[in-house]
Amino acid sequence: MRLVPRSTGYVALLVALGSFGPLTMSIYTPVMPSVGASLGAGAESVKLTLTTYMLGFAVGQLFYGPLSDRYGRRPVLLAGLAFFTAATFACSFAPSIGGLIGLRIVQGLGAASGSVLGRALTRDAYTFQEMPLVMSWISLGQNIAPSLAPTLGGFLAEWVSWRATFWFVGAFGTILLVVTSLGLEETNRHRSDRIDLVSLIRGSGEMLRNHLFLGNVLTLGFAFAINFGMLAGVPFILQEKLGFSPQEFGLIVLLSVGGFTAGTLVNNRLVGRVAPITIMLASGWFHVAALAAMAVLSLAGILTWWSIVGPHMVLSFGTGMIVANANAGAVGLYPRLAGTASSLAGLAQMGMGAMGTVAVAALTGLGDSHVAMPLVVGLMPFALATVLSARLLRPRPHAKVNPPG
Repeated sequence: MRLVPRSTGYVALLVALGSFGPLTMSIYTPVMPSVGASLGAGAESVKLTLTTYMLGFAVGQLFYGPLSDRYGRRPVLLAGLAFFTAATFACSFAPSIGGLIGLRIVQGLGAASGSVLGRALTRDAYTFQEMPLVMSWISLGQNIAPSLAPTLGGFLAEWVSWRATFWFVGAFGTILLVVTSLGLEETNRHRSDRIDLVSLIRGSGEMLRNHLFLGNVLTLGFAFAINFGMLAGVPFILQEKLGFSPQEFGLIVLLSVGGFTAGTLVNNRLVGRVAPITIMLASGWFHVAALAAMAVLSLAGILTWWSIVGPHMVLSFGTGMIVANANAGAVGLYPRLAGTASSLAGLAQMGMGAMGTVAVAALTGLGDSHVAMPLVVGLMPFALATVLSARLLRPRPHAKVNPPG
């Protein structure tokens, strides 16, 4: 079936491309304690498998966008999907925690192709004015697979093995590879004649000097640092401290993902009525409030599943309000360099996400009497930074609102 831009099938592909990277991460979170037990590794080492995946994902953002601006979306996407699928199946055979840490970097490099080129394909098909609403609906669709993935991962871990999560994701990558190969035609109408590193650096520099672009990518990146930091810490609190099984954890975490879904739905209602800048200026405060509530509960000695998941829901709600607006605002500014703009947005998203997991991992063990405090201490600076970076989006006198792409 041919996937015509703006068709239902085309949108379904955009959702799938954007979701397989987060799905790969979220299906893995409930099995992290099982990975440690199976491979004889401590919690800190297992958390590094999440960090290295995100680092690979972040580095991959640098290549796919510029390559797709030069050679087109289709061939670069096919190469990325093939690379991801092969690396994913290799992860399922990892003999040691060190091997898995290394393979996760490679897997992340391949997974980056989906998010970068999904955003670029969206910009190829839709106008700047359509982008916020379209990205909001796509973000909602992309949230469905990652929201169900922890539950699936928990069941796979109990029924088969933690390695089965990689078999499932590898099969998903294979399906995407086949569908893209058979159905997607080239959509990049502004291909450059060659990869000019000087022009690429100059164009990237122009983006990073644009306060609107910078405000969007930094706000997006800091929000992901908080969410990925939570993903690194919450499985160990709920399973090792509170005794929940991987299957039970997968069911409980659906509540947290429900917060993101609610935030996305509220954003859908607001788009067209409230300016995206106004939404983003308000959304960061949900992160601050959620972490403050978690700190109060922890210091009061209250450690239950709801004292962790409740604040996580509020935090995720704020992120759901940010993601679509930030992605649309960043990529929509540069239609002729949509791939490069998407790469920089993805680099901020995953690079800062990795920083969030490192912050939480580094503080693990410092809060034995108040086990949620490493999350609060490690992630509150990112929450405050989310609020501050959104202020860059405020209009400036004589600033160019729509720079040429």
